[in-house]
Amino acid sequence: MMQKFMLSSIELSELKKIVEDAVFNQLKCFVPIVEQKSNQLLTRKQTASFLCISLPTLHDWTKTGIIKAHRIGNRVLYKNDEINDSLSQINTSNAKGGRYGN
Repeated sequence: MMQKFMLSSIELSELKKIVEDAVFNQLKCFVPIVEQKSNQLLTRKQTASFLCISLPTLHDWTKTGIIKAHRIGNRVLYKNDEINDSLSQINTSNAKGGRYGN
């Protein structure tokens, strides 16, 4: 059942404030999720799964410095934001005769 209501004597500034507060309250719920993901620690298995690589490959990448690891006791952990920072973009050429051209 749909309810109907009528706005009668409300000032534009008051309506604007109500809408801003409602939007702000909804967006406030998403901020902690973003901050939590960037500071998240991943295990070796989680990191390998995230990168779609094997555990031996992850070990090699850690030894060569491609990915930075952190040791806590006997556990090796990886920071999610550092994993994303270690990803590099590949520049390709679409022009004929280029490196990857036809």
